[in-house]
Amino acid sequence: MAYLQPWMLWVLPAVLLPIIIHLLNRLRYKTVHWAAMIFLLKANRAATRRAKIRQYILLFLRCLVLLFLIWAMARPLVGGWIGSAAGGAPEAVVLLFDRSASMEMRGGEGQESKRAHALSLLSQAAKQSTGSHFVLIENVLRQPLEIADASTIATMQMCEATDTAADLPAMFRVALDYLAKNKPGSAEVWIASDLQASNWRPESAEWQDITARFNGLTQGVRVRILDLSSPPGNNTSLTLKTAELRVRDEKTGKAQLSLGLELKTDSGHKGTLPLLFTRDGAKSQVDVPLNSATQRQNLKFDLPKAETGWGELELPADSNPGDNTAYFAYAPPVPLKTVIVAEGASAQRFRLAAAPDKSRTDRVAEIIPAARAENIAWKDTALAIWAAPAPGEAAAKALQGWVEGGGVLLCFPPGGEETSGPLGITWTASEVALKTTPFRVTAWDDLDGPLARTDNGTPLGLAKLEIARRQVPSGGETDHTSAAFADGKPFLLSHKVGTGMVYACATLPDGDWSNFGDGFVMLPMTQRLLTLGGKRLAPPSLAIAGEWQPPDAQETWTAVETDRRRDWRWHAGVYRNGAHFIALNRPESEDAPELVDRARLPEMLHGVKLTVMAGALELKADRLQSEIWPAMIVLTMLFMCAEMALATSKAMLPLKPTSKSPSSRPPAPKPRAAEAVA
Repeated sequence: MAYLQPWMLWVLPAVLLPIIIHLLNRLRYKTVHWAAMIFLLKANRAATRRAKIRQYILLFLRCLVLLFLIWAMARPLVGGWIGSAAGGAPEAVVLLFDRSASMEMRGGEGQESKRAHALSLLSQAAKQSTGSHFVLIENVLRQPLEIADASTIATMQMCEATDTAADLPAMFRVALDYLAKNKPGSAEVWIASDLQASNWRPESAEWQDITARFNGLTQGVRVRILDLSSPPGNNTSLTLKTAELRVRDEKTGKAQLSLGLELKTDSGHKGTLPLLFTRDGAKSQVDVPLNSATQRQNLKFDLPKAETGWGELELPADSNPGDNTAYFAYAPPVPLKTVIVAEGASAQRFRLAAAPDKSRTDRVAEIIPAARAENIAWKDTALAIWAAPAPGEAAAKALQGWVEGGGVLLCFPPGGEETSGPLGITWTASEVALKTTPFRVTAWDDLDGPLARTDNGTPLGLAKLEIARRQVPSGGETDHTSAAFADGKPFLLSHKVGTGMVYACATLPDGDWSNFGDGFVMLPMTQRLLTLGGKRLAPPSLAIAGEWQPPDAQETWTAVETDRRRDWRWHAGVYRNGAHFIALNRPESEDAPELVDRARLPEMLHGVKLTVMAGALELKADRLQSEIWPAMIVLTMLFMCAEMALATSKAMLPLKPTSKSPSSRPPAPKPRAAEAVA
């Protein structure tokens, strides 16, 4: 509880005035012992007890009148989220403010964004905690920022909307570092968040360390969470997956722009969705049929010339304007070279998968025998396909450096009895399946990676693979199984080496091994890995806001699609530096609707003094704390009325003497005349 006029609390000792006056009044009387009073005291003993009770009640009511009158004049404020009457305002308040893209979802009565509503609540709360020192930690820079006037946080640049994601465990760690370093006497941590699971990561082991550090603080720290979560509304999000410029005619230079999109709708709406398409400032409309809650869509646009450009796609307005726009940039394709270290029919199939269209000069493939691997020009190579024994020392060292620099290596079994491959890849002994029951691939990652679904959402045909022979790969503890056989053994493994990737497949495209060479899996997988490896050869054109960093910190990047000032550190958009464009979009995780169960918060912060303010979207800022002095004035008047009624009531007065008491005896008869004369 806080007070607008806390100095009035110094007058609280005046509550003792009725007691002091009562004691002083008792000193005014002097006790005189008189023998005749003994009978009167015995007769009035019961009445005296009733009189004392009456006096004590009157004394108590008069104290309450003064107490509530002084309390009302201090103008107390109550609110279930801001402190308690016993604890008072903390010395330090650390604000963890989530301004990620999902916080732009509209909600509440005013239909303002969750971020704006949180700022209004926090500003109002800060006005009533003037004795506290406020520190702001937001989700992008995650640096403690001391605030001179916390009631003005709604106007601060560091509280503006962003197109980034939030990392709540990392924000908690920064807050703990600040508290451990500065050691305030008492502190509170306020969190304003929509409880999006991708930002909180409730399954992370980090929470055990966070709770241990909280419980290890010497000062008392309370955590208060402003719960801004809400059920999904009528919202559709737009995510850009790919933007690729392809040369369609080498003679005329005509090109085609291919955009891979993902549309998600919370309401299950189906129908035609109008998209506003902007390319190099020119606007047009594209109608997209919406047939499911999550839909992949590929849009293609013919261009007269393959040159650098930029653009954006925009959905109609809905409950979250922050996920309605996607930006893209494109440039003429860089020639991508594939080096194939293999022999026989497999080598030719690998070459066709890497460069299937001879008319395209941006895809080339070269077959090199294993004995000449030392002569490979790795500098211009995007993808290496290796289906041979492990290379020699010199070739292995060059291959290692190339992969660490961003290259992609795809390994296949060498065949025969050889079980060792490049960069630590090993193979089990060759296994041959029964003719009637070939090895089947039953599980694979169809959302990301080389085996993901196609642009229109169709899964790759891994279930159609019939594998008669296999050699299961193994690379190390960091291996990720991208696809697995029915018995759980890996079909495709991957692991990261430096900034590059190494993949290992369990079968060859030869006919006596499998039907992998038919191309329905090998072709898209190889092309995706070629594109991945080609990223090191050209500056990126697509990146994630909040994660991308310019190659040179001194470079100046300016927004091109708007005249308003934008900061590439936290705003999506198209930015330009010289002739190069970069399109930044919000993270895909911000479109995930999963929320942290409110009941799990005490488990995640086990042992921490925690208060969760549920339903914060429905709470008005001016009601976060409210003055209760009018109610106290009413109670004061009620106490006064009760005191008056009791003081004038005859029910509690001493009883009148009855005929049985000595004081009520009839008067003595008058003496007769004779007796009088005598």
